[in-house]
Amino acid sequence: MPGIVIFKRRWRIGSDDFVFPALAEFFLRLIWFVVVLVLFLKHLPHLKCSGERLLHTYLILSLAGLGFILLLDALIAWISSRGTVVQTRPRRHLCKILYLRLLVMIMEIVWNGIGTKWAFTPADHVCEPKEVITLVQVIAICSWVVLGIMIFGIILVFDPVGSYRNNGSGHRVADVERGEPQALYINLNRNPEKAKKIWEWQIRLFCCCCNQDEQSKNAYSDISKLFTYWFEDVDLVPSDIAAGLILLQQKQATESGNRVSTSQHSENFSVQSPDSLTSTGAVQGSIISSPGVFTPPANQFWMTPELACHFMKFAQGSYGWPVFLYTNIFTGMCQIWKHIRCCACCCKPTSYIIDDNCCECHTAVLKQVTGLSDEDLIFVSFHNRVYEIPFFVAIDHQTCSVVVSIRGTLSLSDTLTDLSTECVKIIMDGCSQGVSCHGGMLRAALFIKNKLEESHALSDAFALHQSYSLAITGHSLGAGAAALLAVLLRPIYPNLRCYSFSPPGGLMSLEGVKYTEDFVMSIALGDDLVPRLSVPNIEDMKRKLLNCISDCEQPKCKIFLHKLFDCIGKKPSQTDASTAPLSRPLLEHFGQTNSCGNYTTNSSQEGSSESSVSSGQTAVHSRHSAPVPLYIPGRMLHLSRTDSGYNGRWVSYDYFNQIIISPTMLSDHMVYNVYNALKQLVSSSGNFP
Repeated sequence: MPGIVIFKRRWRIGSDDFVFPALAEFFLRLIWFVVVLVLFLKHLPHLKCSGERLLHTYLILSLAGLGFILLLDALIAWISSRGTVVQTRPRRHLCKILYLRLLVMIMEIVWNGIGTKWAFTPADHVCEPKEVITLVQVIAICSWVVLGIMIFGIILVFDPVGSYRNNGSGHRVADVERGEPQALYINLNRNPEKAKKIWEWQIRLFCCCCNQDEQSKNAYSDISKLFTYWFEDVDLVPSDIAAGLILLQQKQATESGNRVSTSQHSENFSVQSPDSLTSTGAVQGSIISSPGVFTPPANQFWMTPELACHFMKFAQGSYGWPVFLYTNIFTGMCQIWKHIRCCACCCKPTSYIIDDNCCECHTAVLKQVTGLSDEDLIFVSFHNRVYEIPFFVAIDHQTCSVVVSIRGTLSLSDTLTDLSTECVKIIMDGCSQGVSCHGGMLRAALFIKNKLEESHALSDAFALHQSYSLAITGHSLGAGAAALLAVLLRPIYPNLRCYSFSPPGGLMSLEGVKYTEDFVMSIALGDDLVPRLSVPNIEDMKRKLLNCISDCEQPKCKIFLHKLFDCIGKKPSQTDASTAPLSRPLLEHFGQTNSCGNYTTNSSQEGSSESSVSSGQTAVHSRHSAPVPLYIPGRMLHLSRTDSGYNGRWVSYDYFNQIIISPTMLSDHMVYNVYNALKQLVSSSGNFP
């Protein structure tokens, strides 16, 4: 940080990112140099042969060029390793060396063309030894491969929005070493509209396999606004983010150790702190119950881990065959073989199954995981587009329920739905001002509601089983859509209940959380990233990450080496791993939290268009407002690891108030890990109400 400026434009690489690439090329070129030297010595006895002069000259100049490149690589690696992440002044001469290295690369392309011509033209080496010719051909091919990799790397780090304005000092940014903390912030002459268009173009290119319909185009536009809002206000390159995450994880672990040691020396052991530590030691919000206390809230007898584990099977079954075969690599096909309809596309299609594959593998896995039969399935849809996610309706005789299970993220279209975070409003009973919620997931919930009405799935199910109740479940994206679908259907089915597994943190506003406490139960595992994903949490992590980067007095290469040694079991010394703070004010005008707990930001994008949605119709109101904090729906049960298995406790909406950097932050979100944690929790505790 900041991105390096070459040819008067910013690139997506920092001046301290050349250490490892330069060292890798150095050792590769060193081997190359030895091979060419051996080839040259082997060629000397054949100087009188036809064509030997060209080869002799080629080898001599290749040795000279390789020696010069070795010198440049060593110099680039040494200069790039100097200074800290934000102290760019010790690396100020790197650009000049990179210009020289680029010139050498152009000369190398020309010279390699000459060598290639000689190697693959038989008339130029009529009496050279065969092994000499073969080695020259191998060297020529390897040269083109290396040059191709270098050109691809240059394209990869190219920044389309790379124009900048000079600050008048001859350098693009100020230097922290000179006491100017504004070096932490971007000093680019970026046009937000241009940045948005480029982000949208990149997203379209990445999602070229998706349907390019109107809904997809709207999603691309919304996501490009989001990325512009997140990434265009600070001068970060990808390696800065990686280094910042490593430093933030170390800081959280250090704070965890400090808090644990403090609590061990505390005298008031009977007083329980309102704060909690996760497995990585991050401070969390309010805790409602002690560990292992699963007493359901008043009049909510169904909020138990046993029932949650039961309905988790439906959420897992909705993922179909990809997840099932991933978790059952060797036995998966044998388990679902009895449910597969071979060449079902050639037979009369099943009326209640939509968009399954020709052998109905998704439905086969659904039956295997849930234990349902064909008679229990009312409606099954694997149709998947942006804002249109798979789900199924089934009869569960074990709990006397009609179950609506919604699939989580499994495709690129689902990811676009996840990232469509435009804030919209639902008008519901008891909330006169409406409830703000995640726009993409609300559209998905409305799609499912319309499909349920068109297919008459719920009315047909309740016609057969009038005494049954409605249960809605889902995981991840499906959990968010399930909670919002429950809100939409509650006026029709007042006794419905919803099990939301690993729901996204930025789902609904505080009014919605309180409204859904009576009919939504949310379950999250460990340090799961998704329940902590919300705009305030991301901005808070962004601020902390920049603080860690600016406070660190180590080069970026050392940060990565320490992490590598840590991963292979060699702990770095405490002195090297610590981060010494710089005694100067930092990040003063970055996003802050005001005294009321509401998040404020200095971004030019201060709001977005909101829409109000009632259960019967949708009305759009465009206005600008500050981002609304969104939370997990309903009542929340948090599962955490212990030495003997898993434990759980009821927590409040502010428990997931920051993102935790840990090795399990992604694996804790996987549907099979959540299901296994619930199964272990239920099997280890036999006294649930």
